[in-house]
Amino acid sequence: MDRGNIPINKNFEIEYRYYDKDANYKYFNRKFEIYLLEKKSLRKNYVLHMDNSDISQMTPYVFKASTGKKKHDFGVTTLNWNDIRTKFTDYIVSELGEKQRNNVRKAIGKLSSPKI
Repeated sequence: MDRGNIPINKNFEIEYRYYDKDANYKYFNRKFEIYLLEKKSLRKNYVLHMDNSDISQMTPYVFKASTGKKKHDFGVTTLNWNDIRTKFTDYIVSELGEKQRNNVRKAIGKLSSPKI
């Protein structure tokens, strides 16, 4: 399993988890989870995440803590990793504000494709 943290700014970070290869996952060949976490002094607060835990669907989904709902179709029409990163960046910017777009783009740019 590959995991790590990528800071966005002093208040937020991205945590990613890429699990070992599994034949049950159709396109990306493995389960992956990418979390947006708010850093607090004593603990981290969960804001939203994207993962592909549902093996019946090829595309990942986004889950927001504020609404408590999964959004399966979040605007991705292909399984191109660059398109998925762009849409996930838009979701994070909608949570953090437009001023953080460049910081979010730099942090998301450091993520590698789970297919590799």
